[in-house]
Amino acid sequence: MNVTPSFWQQALDVWEKGGSLMPVLAALSVYAYYVGFDLWFRLQAMLPSRRDAKTIVHVAANPGKAVGRLRSILGHCLEKRHDRDETRRRFEEARATDASFLGRRIRFLLVLTSVAPLLGLLGTVNGMLLTFDGLSRHIGRKMDLVAGGISEALVTTQAGLLIAIPAFALAHLVSRRRHEWLYLLRRLESHALRANDSIPKTS
Repeated sequence: MNVTPSFWQQALDVWEKGGSLMPVLAALSVYAYYVGFDLWFRLQAMLPSRRDAKTIVHVAANPGKAVGRLRSILGHCLEKRHDRDETRRRFEEARATDASFLGRRIRFLLVLTSVAPLLGLLGTVNGMLLTFDGLSRHIGRKMDLVAGGISEALVTTQAGLLIAIPAFALAHLVSRRRHEWLYLLRRLESHALRANDSIPKTS
């Protein structure tokens, strides 16, 4: 039994019932999830697989063992590790840069996510207008207009919510990863400064 044609036929029927806003919702969905998953994979690559205390101490003492962006940040921040103030300033600068960039992208993702149910609501209004237009007619395609208007009102609302709800969950997960990354940089700064204080200074 081949269910593929039936599935695609049903999807095409839903697309047609959604009216003119369905292409806009589809484009918004693709772009929003592209932004969300781009952030997710970027943060996954930035965060080390192990973040226990022993690993953090080891990485802070041996920056060359780190990989990716973490390695470049540690290399820059610990370039003058004997200058405590300069090391702290560089860590603060790195945190501020990443916090600003990731924060802007997450806010943009939330804006895209918030637009989806609003577009669905706009589709609802358009559908209801078509429905009332059909009800006002006494002859002709009255029932077709009423049925088409109700379908558009329901389908676009459902599509907007189906886009927005998982996207909000993805934005929440990405935001948590951002906090984990900034917290990791703070822990690395603390351990690096502590390790520097324990090095005996030569006269």
